[in-house]
Amino acid sequence: MTKPPCMMVVRYILPAIRAKLAQELVEKHGFRSKDAAEKLGLTQAAVSQYMSSKRGQQGIEILQKSSGAEKILNELIEKIVDGDFKLDDEVEYLCRICERLRKEGLIPDY
Repeated sequence: MTKPPCMMVVRYILPAIRAKLAQELVEKHGFRSKDAAEKLGLTQAAVSQYMSSKRGQQGIEILQKSSGAEKILNELIEKIVDGDFKLDDEVEYLCRICERLRKEGLIPDY
């Protein structure tokens, strides 16, 4: 039995998105892990795990295969860096990324 796309997204893609966001904010935009955690609504420990590749790695390969998802993710990063991000925005971006991955056949559609 195939799992519904939303289950796949929550289990693999959401952690991968958070890992990419944490890495980008800290490594490329100079955020402290504490500040990145606050912006993303996460704990500092979670950001640390994302940074050390202990979380999110299974979905990163899927994200990297999709240029469309990368583009959406970059929009989200810009929004966070510019200070225009609210935690409620995460759902919208997650749905957009899921839709893109489904269109590209990277997440099974059942």
